[in-house]
Amino acid sequence: MQTAPATILLVLVSYLAGGSFRVEALPIGLFALFAHWLSFGHNSLMDTAMGYDLKDPSKKHHPLVSGRLSLHSAHNVIHWGLSILILIASIMTLLWSPNPALALFSLMLWVAFGHAYNDGLSKESLFSFVPISICMVGAGLWGWFLSHSTLDLMGWLLIGYYFFTILFQISWSGHLKEIQQKERSNILVKMGAEVRDDVFYPGASRIYAWVIKAINLYFGYLLLMLNKDLVRLVWVVLLTFLAVVLLDKLTKTRFYDRDKDLFNMSAMEVVTIYLPIPLVLPWLESVVLMLFGIIYFVAFNFWLWSKPYPKV
Repeated sequence: MQTAPATILLVLVSYLAGGSFRVEALPIGLFALFAHWLSFGHNSLMDTAMGYDLKDPSKKHHPLVSGRLSLHSAHNVIHWGLSILILIASIMTLLWSPNPALALFSLMLWVAFGHAYNDGLSKESLFSFVPISICMVGAGLWGWFLSHSTLDLMGWLLIGYYFFTILFQISWSGHLKEIQQKERSNILVKMGAEVRDDVFYPGASRIYAWVIKAINLYFGYLLLMLNKDLVRLVWVVLLTFLAVVLLDKLTKTRFYDRDKDLFNMSAMEVVTIYLPIPLVLPWLESVVLMLFGIIYFVAFNFWLWSKPYPKV
């Protein structure tokens, strides 16, 4: 729930890219909010229904795991809700998109690969980061084609940036926080990463993380070249510095403190998501969206966990 700004910004930045605010952004942002809530609820529902979360001690407080919410109720709310959302998205596409064929294709990528990830691949496939990365690229493309008829250079670079952003979040950060569960889908374990005597040893996964994040940031610098000025250059350099500092903290051999890692992962996610926003949008729209994201994220984390970052 607390990570909803990631989906909202993904869709809205794509929708508004290269232009300025338009009134349709409000219902699109609201749709992205509900899409995030229901899709992440779907992930928790399926992980519990298939038994995975029942074995994870960090998930014992979840309503489905603790029994405070029944699977019967969750199935009805989540699956009916997702079906209605897809219908709404299709109508929005046909009404607003200048290229409804590509917009509907993008929507299908979002839905199909999201279901594939939630319905089992997240726990059973070593390459589970591929469907979720494609899923979120589909969300970005859908937002793009709601206001653009073709995918120009900015669009290609933005989508490339999104892909490697999600790839890092899922295949590195997501697996790092679950490394002690030793799930068969954890690619970091296959690369030699482990927690031994409360110390994290990254193995070859450290190289993997640096390569993925370097490609991710490279797409950001390519976006900068399309709309460069001194302020945007300073912005990108500053956020790159923060990303590198966080990357070093997350990938080095160290005492394994899961709470501290969750904070650093959250900071990395914010830095990475925010970096391209002023590169494709005017500063006013950028500042409004970024302030919304920070306020929402911190407020919901305090509401859920009494701290400014997630506990799971």
